[in-house]
Parts: sequence; structure tokens; C-alpha cells
Amino acid sequence: MNLKKLLITLAKVSLSLLIIGYLFWAALKKPEDREAFSNMLLQPKRWDLLAAAFVVMLGGILITLVRWWYLVRAVGISFSFSDSMRIGFLGYLFNLAPMGIVGGDLLKAWMLSREKAGSRAQAFASVIVDRAIGLYVLFLVATGGVFVTGFWNLPDPTVHWVCRGVIAIAAIATVGIALLLLPGVLEGSFMRALTRIPKVGRAIGSLLDALLIYRSNRLALFLSAVMTIPVHTLLTFSVILIALGLRFTTVPWVDYFGIFPISGIASTIPLPAGPTESSIVFFYTTAVRHACQATDIAATVDVEAIIASAAQNGLILALVYRLSTILIAPIGAAYYFLGGRSEVTEVMHDAEEET
Repeated sequence: MNLKKLLITLAKVSLSLLIIGYLFWAALKKPEDREAFSNMLLQPKRWDLLAAAFVVMLGGILITLVRWWYLVRAVGISFSFSDSMRIGFLGYLFNLAPMGIVGGDLLKAWMLSREKAGSRAQAFASVIVDRAIGLYVLFLVATGGVFVTGFWNLPDPTVHWVCRGVIAIAAIATVGIALLLLPGVLEGSFMRALTRIPKVGRAIGSLLDALLIYRSNRLALFLSAVMTIPVHTLLTFSVILIALGLRFTTVPWVDYFGIFPISGIASTIPLPAGPTESSIVFFYTTAVRHACQATDIAATVDVEAIIASAAQNGLILALVYRLSTILIAPIGAAYYFLGGRSEVTEVMHDAEEET
């Protein structure tokens, strides 16, 4: 890895640590906050529910790998299910652990194109479309969560701004995808002009080329999108189970369909950690305030104490969720150390040379 790539990796890790550090400082800056945090860590847990949360999360991750396997086969590449699991979990590992400029998605594309000679364009298209479908459906689920949870009606200006942004992007993306799938649109001069925009033109060109490959198979795109709905549903249920396992019961379970999908959008920021955790803490705290204001619990409990401890609870929830995602990574690590290390090293070298 040359100096520039090393500095990029160090910058990403440092920024992630700064964000996590700020979350700890904001939640634990007062002595009473630190005491409350310690008490919450020491209180009895429902380990059965925490274990169930991990299993549900793993189920959601497995569906994403099955979706990619389906997209690869949809463009005519002979690709076994076992190979999709092997390369998919290696990609998951590299998305979690920064090991250079090559991220998990790029690693998947390069490994597939290396193992299936002559299919490089289709291999990269499958990864690009897989990521685009996952992100698009996430915005749709988050939009539904905005209305189901009532976040849209909350008086908090930041929440209002985020909700409006999520809805607007989902609407624009829906119209844009519908137009792009029309014959002749992708080949038009306007679309090709977008590929010459500095900084983002190359990414736009890659997406357009990928859509050209899949445009004749709209059914595969539709089925992949449908397949993605249970992914985000299962991941949301995993967060609900984590909250119940930690005995955080103030927030109604339906509110997590706003908390997690919106927070999940932050995971698209290319950092090892930080954005998603920050979003979970913010929206969990907001949901606690909303729950306290919308119910009559003031007669039986200290509402101010609940609101004051919301940041600590949100931080614990975010950290346990992150830990659960990390506990899935050993599957990819097993593939890496039990036979795939040399192949991955060669692929990373080739990818870094070209990129």
C-alpha cells in the first residue's frame, strides 16, 4: 500500500474513532451520566433475546448474499451458491475492516471477474446494481417508517429536515429509475454527458453501464428489490430484539422502523464506524422524548430521568448493534485464513494497481 492509500485508510479510521469518542463524551460528560451508564451495563440482560437478535441479523445478511447470487446468475454467469457465500462473506469482512483502498464491494467484483474469465463487465455490474437496489429499497423502507412511526409530525426541526430529505430522495430515485429503464434513455447524449462531470462522472458511467446490462431483465431487478424488503425488516427486528434484551422498553417497538432504516442510510458513508451509531443515538433519544410526551407514564415514573438517560441507552444500543455486526465477520475471516488469503492478496494487488 503506498503512502497516499495508507493516509486515506488512517484518516477514515481516525474520523470513525473521533465520532465514537464524541458520542461517549456527549453521553457521559456528567458524573451522574457515567453512573447511569455503569448501572445500565450491569443490570440483568435477556441473553436469549440478544442471541435471537444476532440470528435475525445474520438472516438479513444472508438474504443480501442470496440477492447478489441471483443478480450474478441473471446476467448469465454460472455461479454456485457456495461461491457466492465465500466471496460474499469476504466482502462483508472487508466492508467492516479497512484493509486498504479496496472495499468489500470492489473485492467481490474483482474476485468474481477473476474466477469467471470474460465476465468482468457483468461482475462489476452485479455488484453495482446489488448495492443500488439495497440503497433504494432502504430509502423506501425509511420513507414508510417516517409515516408509520409518526416521526414526520415531531416538532424537532432536525428530524423534520431528515424526514423530508428521505422522502424527497426516495421519490426522485423512483422517478429516475423508471425513466432510466425506458428504451433509449441510457444511451442518450444527456446521460452520457453526466459521465464527464468531474469527480462523480466515472461513478455515474459505471452505474449507467450496469443498468444497460440489466435493463433487458427488469424482472430480475424487481425480484431483487422485493427480496431486499425482508433484509431491512429483519435488521430492524434485530435492533428491536437488542433493545428488549437490554431491557429498554420506553420506546414502542414500531418506532424502531423509523430509528433503524433512517440510521441505516448513514452506513453508506464510507467510514468503518460512526455515522450509523450517531444516527441511532440521535433518533433513539428523539423517540424516547416522543414516547414520554405521547403517553401518561408521568404518573408512575420519573419522565425527566428517563429522558436524561436516553443518550446513554441509545449509545449502548448502538454499540451492541455494532458488536453484533462484527460478530458476523469471523465467517469471512474463516474463508480468508482457510484457503482464500493468497487469492485475496493477489486480487487486492491487481485492484489497487488498476484503481
